[in-house]
Amino acid sequence: MRRSTFLIAIVAILIGRGIALSAETRLLPAYPQFSEPAARLTVQDVPPGDQLDTRDSPTELQNDRGQQDRTDDRDEKGRAADRIAFRPGFTSDPQDPVVELKRIRQKRELADKDDIALFRTSPLTPLRKRSIECEKRIYEATNIKLGTALNTLLQGLTNEIPGNRNVGMSSFVTFIGTWDGWRKKCADRAELTLGVEGRWNYGTTDPTTLGNIALGSLGFTANPFTTYSPTFIVRNLFWRQGSREAGWMYRVGRVTPDQFLNTSLHINPLSTYLPIVGTGAFAMGLPDSGLGLFAGIFVSDNVNVVGVVSDANANRFTFGDIGEGDLFTAFEIQAKLLPFTENAGYSKVTFWHNDGTANGLPINGSTGAEGWGVFIKLEQELTCDGRAIAIGRWGRSYKDSALYEQQAAGHLVVYDPFHSGRFKRMGFDADLFGIAYNWCQPTATIRGESNVELFYRFPLFPEMDATLSYQAVIHPALNPDSDYGSALSLRLRSTW
Repeated sequence: MRRSTFLIAIVAILIGRGIALSAETRLLPAYPQFSEPAARLTVQDVPPGDQLDTRDSPTELQNDRGQQDRTDDRDEKGRAADRIAFRPGFTSDPQDPVVELKRIRQKRELADKDDIALFRTSPLTPLRKRSIECEKRIYEATNIKLGTALNTLLQGLTNEIPGNRNVGMSSFVTFIGTWDGWRKKCADRAELTLGVEGRWNYGTTDPTTLGNIALGSLGFTANPFTTYSPTFIVRNLFWRQGSREAGWMYRVGRVTPDQFLNTSLHINPLSTYLPIVGTGAFAMGLPDSGLGLFAGIFVSDNVNVVGVVSDANANRFTFGDIGEGDLFTAFEIQAKLLPFTENAGYSKVTFWHNDGTANGLPINGSTGAEGWGVFIKLEQELTCDGRAIAIGRWGRSYKDSALYEQQAAGHLVVYDPFHSGRFKRMGFDADLFGIAYNWCQPTATIRGESNVELFYRFPLFPEMDATLSYQAVIHPALNPDSDYGSALSLRLRSTW
């Protein structure tokens, strides 16, 4: 009964959202169908995902880029209809602290508009405004940018293994700080970035663990909603230098390879899809956060090459053991194959090798064994305005060295699915519909597993997005007695 009520509530919310946006569409003038060249569709505010920001504020960025980087459509109330840009760099993963801080600062600008969310204010709104004012004063005095994001997931399962809980809830918070005072007006400018993470539950089973234990899933039903002990850790701490103008960039220090390699802005567990099989590239033997070096070259506007060297014994709770000499290495080629807009994501091919862990024990995406493999992601805009994007992924590991021996997926995301005109003003922060089919052959089992996911994300409050998600888990790898299970989820993400 409770599950039926939850489903009815989800359907009612989506129908109400669609009616509201459809009504808004009828009130707005018709928008052009973007028959202009892609160069005319570039816009404001946010620099590439891994390119340094040399200006002090989004306002200064906008003024400095000038009118060539924005469209000038306005609705009947005179509100700017500029489409927000988020040009991808070496990585576009919103879990990466560099990208996440840019996304947080972009969201601040949007939150000041009066009509982006279902509800125009919340109890958090005064706190957000005060914290942003405080952050501005800190930046003026120290060149330190700050950002915070809080993510909470409530998930329930059906057809669970008897005797197991079928509901879980946990939260995941990030605190990010970046000092950008080193040669900030030069091509070889640099930043020092700190990323702190905290994870906890509410006396329930963690959603990440829930699907694994209660359904027998090795695709899992949530990522990264687990519990840390201690609750807070330093996940990233690195020096980053270079720019697209210089033609090169590197970062060195405590780094996280799975936030850097074969990533996409449209595939991440914080604002789009949820399961590990649907968000991670774990047919790669990815090590955990630890000492490492990422470096890349901007070959052209549409081609980059990057390399990674990292500690194969890395552990996010310790300093790892790089003295053992076990390394994870990777080489990645990134290319925009047929871009329609400047925001088009890169297709990527990653070749990797992991020496294995010193003790032979698994950690993160690595089983602890030595091995190698390849991972491919093809990403393509389907519409001239970049609202609809298709992504295909496939990976293969060898010598039992990764969580998955093989992994494949097809993803489709559509921003502003009711075509209300919000995509032009909100960019990738507009309402979002997504669907995906994921398949994996875990290294530890004979049985393959599939996952089908549908989700809808929308701004609930100016500073908070809500996502409703449904997953069908087919042939759970660890439960041969079951052919099917499902997961219903509500995710809330607030930033300030």
